[in-house]
Parts: sequence; C-alpha cells; structure tokens
Amino acid sequence: MKTFLTRIVKGVFGTAYKLLSALLPVQHNKVVIASYREDHLSDNFKDVYEKLKQDPSLRITLLFRKMDKGLIGRAAYLLHLFSSLYHLATCRVLLLDDYYFPLYVVPKRKETVAIQLWHACGAFKKFGYSIVNKPFGPSSDYLKIVPVHSNYDYAIVSAPAAVPHFAEAFQMEEKQILPLGIPRTDYFYHKEHIRTVLDEFHRAYPELKHKKKLLYAPTFRGSGHHQEGDATPLDLLQLKSALKLKDYVVMLHLHPYMRKHAHTEEDDFVLDLTDSYSLYDLMAISDGLITDYSSVIFEYSLLKRPMYFYCPDLEDYLEERDFYYPFESFVPGPISKDVPSLVHDIESDHEADKKRIEAFSQTFITHQDGKSSERVADFISSFLTSGAD
Repeated sequence: MKTFLTRIVKGVFGTAYKLLSALLPVQHNKVVIASYREDHLSDNFKDVYEKLKQDPSLRITLLFRKMDKGLIGRAAYLLHLFSSLYHLATCRVLLLDDYYFPLYVVPKRKETVAIQLWHACGAFKKFGYSIVNKPFGPSSDYLKIVPVHSNYDYAIVSAPAAVPHFAEAFQMEEKQILPLGIPRTDYFYHKEHIRTVLDEFHRAYPELKHKKKLLYAPTFRGSGHHQEGDATPLDLLQLKSALKLKDYVVMLHLHPYMRKHAHTEEDDFVLDLTDSYSLYDLMAISDGLITDYSSVIFEYSLLKRPMYFYCPDLEDYLEERDFYYPFESFVPGPISKDVPSLVHDIESDHEADKKRIEAFSQTFITHQDGKSSERVADFISSFLTSGAD
C-alpha cells in the first residue's frame, strides 16, 4: 500500500511539474532555499542568505517547514511540498541542506541548478547510497521509485578529503563536489560575537565562570523524525559521582527529536541549554566536548580543544550505519565504552591530543578563514542574472 501511494504521489508531482515547466519560464534571478529540517533560516543557510540579499534585484524564496506527526501533519506537509513545485519549476538556483522529495520525482529543468549544501560538516558516518539496505538507509525497492539524492548539479563540502565520500553517497561525479567550505564554520571567526556570548553566559551563570564546562552533544540515533532507543546513552548521574574533581559542569545540547526521550533533570552538574544557546555558542563556551558519532567534531576541531568519545554501542553502530574511515584511528580523541574509562580520559592530560586535533582540522576543513559563506554565495550568484525574468 505504501509503495502504491508513493507511486501515485510521484506521478502527481511529476505531472504538475511538467505542466508548470511548459507554461512558465525560469526566472533567472530567482533563488529557492528549501529545507524540512527547520522552520527558519539557520546554520549554513543564514549567512549565505545575508550575502545574497545584498543584491536587491535577486528574488529569494524560502521554503522551510518541518513535518508534524500524525496523518494530518503528514498530509499538510505533503500539500506544502506540492505547492512548492511552482517555485522549483521557476527558479534558477535551488539550494538544499538535506533530503528533498520533490526534486527526486520530477524531470528537473536544465536551466535550474540544484546545489546540495549538506547539513553535516565533513564525511564521517556513511549516508545516502553508501548505506542502501542498511537500517539507517534507503531500500533498493524504494530507490526504484524515488531515486533519492538525484538531480543535484553540485554539492558543496568542507575539504577535498570529503569529495569521494559525497560522490559515493550522492552517486555524483567527483568534479561536481566542490570543496568551497562550509558556511557555518565562519561562526568561529566572528570574534566579537563570541566575546559577547561568553560575557552574557558568565552574567547568566556566574557560578560557572571558573568551572570546566563539558559540552555533551550525542548524535541522533533515529531515522526520519523518530528517535530510537535511549536518547542519552551517557548516564550523567554516574558521571557526576565518578568525577574526582567537582569543578565540572555538563552542558547539554540535544537534537530536537531526542529531547522528549532524554529524561534529564538539571542540577549543579547538568544544564540543558538546548533552547538557550545555539550549538555553536555552546562550543565556544565549552572547554571540552563529549560526543559519540556526531559530525560536530569537524567544527569543534577548529577550537583545538579536547574531545572525548563515549561509545558503548560502537559495534552495533558499525553494523547498522558504519563509517567512511576506521573509527578508532579516525577520531581525534580517546574512546571509552563505560563511565569510569570516560572519567579517566577527562581527568588525564590532553597535551598528546593537540597535534592530532590540529592535523584532523587541517585535513577536513581546508578553508579556515571565515569566508566560506562568501565563497558559496559567489558561486550561487555566478548562475544568476540580476534583474532578469
């Protein structure tokens, strides 16, 4: 039944797009920025948008909408996607940051340039066509109906090291994968903003000024909009009691789909700051990162601060998802599978990891100049004609 409905939706979308393409011209000064991940501009899109809108002759359309749960929520989201076909059929540039169903089921016009600005920095966990028929990936049967990650003209990545992996994940030629840099890494070069964030944080939490602040940012373990299993594998109460030194505090930043499963209670050791600060603000505030398989390690490496990998389910994750590199030799920090080992890592000397983090950063983030947003915006602008219809 699901397969039948998918075929029907694909047929309706394809027919509507063809009709719109036959009736309407491409607007050569029109950019569409689309995502199902957020309902507002954030991360990679924000600074690129700010650069583009400096040209008042450009037409920029934002298509942001999260899918609500339930039958009504899904129906409303499907209607939103259908109504978006007008903009897909008439834009010169389509900018995405993730999976986008309408693009995969229509005969995209040659005049439209589709650019994938993937939401994760670097290539770490396998995705796309690299995980076909795995629990986290698309099935072969689904791909016969909906060829996901198709119709991209270009993808933008953080470094040449990521190019072959993105080419594999998207089934694209390597020459279409451009290492222009990831716009959101520009955050770490906005020194005045970071100073302001630090000052505001210390005013809000003066008791934490001299404590060591550990950011805990675990990866999202679900698929789609669903979290599977325990959202926070790390037992924070056990961590608190095991730390010999009491001058630590853990700052939480959880994926939106994880929060309702987290069951965390704030005290003098745990602060859930997901709603109060952006992930990048918390990176700047923190003294170290605890994570597992999150791609946040690429951005965090720019800070040259310690990273601790708490991975009690590493073997399971390897089987279900896998990585582009051998995990143990790839990550720039110690790996632990139980709390006592994690505590030992946290309380140990970190000097040995500094060179490793520096080398990791240089390999996977080539452009460390705060100008990635500008490069991406310039690349998009190269396809646009100011004032044209």
